[in-house]
Amino acid sequence: MQKIPIISDLVNYLIVPAMPPSSLAISETHLAMITLRRRGGDFEPRNLGVVRLPDGLVRGSFDELNITDESAMLEHLEKTASQAGMGKIKALSASLPASTGRSLVVALDSQPATSAELVQMIEWKIERTIGRKIADLRTSFTRLPNVQSGLHWLVSVVTEHVIAQYEDLFSQLEWKIGLIAPQHMGEAQWLMRLETEEDQFVVSLNDGGFNAVIVRGQTPILIREVECPAQELEDELYRLMIFYRDRLVPAGMQNQLRHVLVIGNPADQRRIKDLISTALESNVTSLDPLQLGLRIDPHAPFNHFAAAGGLATLAWN
Repeated sequence: MQKIPIISDLVNYLIVPAMPPSSLAISETHLAMITLRRRGGDFEPRNLGVVRLPDGLVRGSFDELNITDESAMLEHLEKTASQAGMGKIKALSASLPASTGRSLVVALDSQPATSAELVQMIEWKIERTIGRKIADLRTSFTRLPNVQSGLHWLVSVVTEHVIAQYEDLFSQLEWKIGLIAPQHMGEAQWLMRLETEEDQFVVSLNDGGFNAVIVRGQTPILIREVECPAQELEDELYRLMIFYRDRLVPAGMQNQLRHVLVIGNPADQRRIKDLISTALESNVTSLDPLQLGLRIDPHAPFNHFAAAGGLATLAWN
């Protein structure tokens, strides 16, 4: 079976000859498929399909198989492609449910002497952090600019048997998937495209907590996947913002975070924006699709295809 890679380069996202403008997002509740086209400096959907999944069909998990009924999942994948008006799919990127993959920023204290030593050091940190043998994982990593002292690497990890189930489904459909990425990295791509000097924050809410990525320029400087009950979400997010303010804002500089993209309903967007503003003691504004450079109908379900759309923009990197 062909090994489908996960993210390994921040700008080009893997050694792939050309990234496709079409992408698939899989969550526990929905499938979304999109093809983007460029209009001036903005994007707009050429194809778009969003299908709600039956409860329990997809259960995002790092350790356990995610798809409980593979035949039903194949039917819903085909239904999504049909709704999007996509015929034979030549090339596609895909994002997995929030809990399926893990991402982290790994810091090294010194420059390894050889490439082999570098791999050993990073793999040792992955095993120590994730708590799994490296042989059981699909991993990738890429060096980040030195936004802090030391050497920093973005690491993406998924369990081999979990990703193999997805690969098998794609193979049965004869879909050529060139890239598989964690959901939060697809969503964060919208912010990395903006290349603003100010820090930006994307927080994606789910039933089990939230995923968060803080982007500085084109570089993620913080990635968190937080599992918590709904009643503890605000406290966890507040603590994360205090950590950012105290640890990640360069000495002598004021808070640089000015914009937040909240993947959630309008009430959640307002609530999270206000909480972040309170924690940082500064005004933070919410980003909407138009500000991200995406022309869509105001009623389009952006929350369900944000990750897919972010990956599709990589065709123009």
